[in-house]
Amino acid sequence: MALAVVAVTFAGLLSGCGGSKSITVTANFDDVGDLVKGHSVQVADVRVGRVTSIKLTDDFKAHVTMSVRESAHIPRDSTAYLRTTSLLGEKFVELRPNDTAHPAQPPYLKNGDRIAKTGEAPEIEFFAEQAITVLGAVTGDDIATLVDTGAKGFGGRGEELKSLIGDLSTISATLASRTSDITSIIDNLDRATTTLADGKDDVTQLLTNLATTTKILSDNRNRAVSALQQLSRLAAVQNDLLARYSSDMDRQIKQIDAIVGVAASQTDEVSRLVDWLDKFLVSAPKVIPKDMTQVYMWLVPQAQDARSAGAG
Repeated sequence: MALAVVAVTFAGLLSGCGGSKSITVTANFDDVGDLVKGHSVQVADVRVGRVTSIKLTDDFKAHVTMSVRESAHIPRDSTAYLRTTSLLGEKFVELRPNDTAHPAQPPYLKNGDRIAKTGEAPEIEFFAEQAITVLGAVTGDDIATLVDTGAKGFGGRGEELKSLIGDLSTISATLASRTSDITSIIDNLDRATTTLADGKDDVTQLLTNLATTTKILSDNRNRAVSALQQLSRLAAVQNDLLARYSSDMDRQIKQIDAIVGVAASQTDEVSRLVDWLDKFLVSAPKVIPKDMTQVYMWLVPQAQDARSAGAG
């Protein structure tokens, strides 16, 4: 018995659904964006139908045909809006009664009616375009007025805000005046990057050589440190030796200096001795009768020679 009741109820629902009559209405839009066949038709965010076709008219408008439930009782005085379900969602057509005070007031749409009034809920790019248009029409006087008005809300700090805007204007003007310099800097950076890119093999080789050199220095670090330690030790030993024998070396240098001084004072006698030896070596062989002879010579210092005027 329960199964029979369920079956009858389900059949009634199917008959109700199947018996819901639909009407066909149309509307022309300047641009439907990504609206496609099968997208929904809604009233107050409730689905009441779907888009059945989209065609291009002779005057390059989008002719949209919609199938709508007749039982929805949509007033004929309505506007068809193109909307989006979310920021990245699909498009749909919203039918919105124009008489907001009496939204359910007849007459209602019937089969074959054309909705004359259409519109579009703007998307982000349309908002941006409109914002640019609005801001483009704002003059310096308008900004000054806004600043003066806003100053009242900021406790009389309008002059500071004006100064801030003036500084921003100066910075913008300065950057604008240096456009060529900024462009030149960017071009130079681009050329430098290109040069580095063209010489990447050389740069790679340079880095490889630096890496190799660094590794060699690292590997021989202990040897270098040891050599420096030995040089330091040698310098310390030399300093110790010089300090220990400095007095002896000083005395010997003074004695050598005295000897050199005496030799320098006797340069005339040394010169005469050299001349005499030279004459002797030339004349002595002439008195040798044969290949061999014996010559005895006795040299007496001039200071001890009785024949010398300076003999003591």
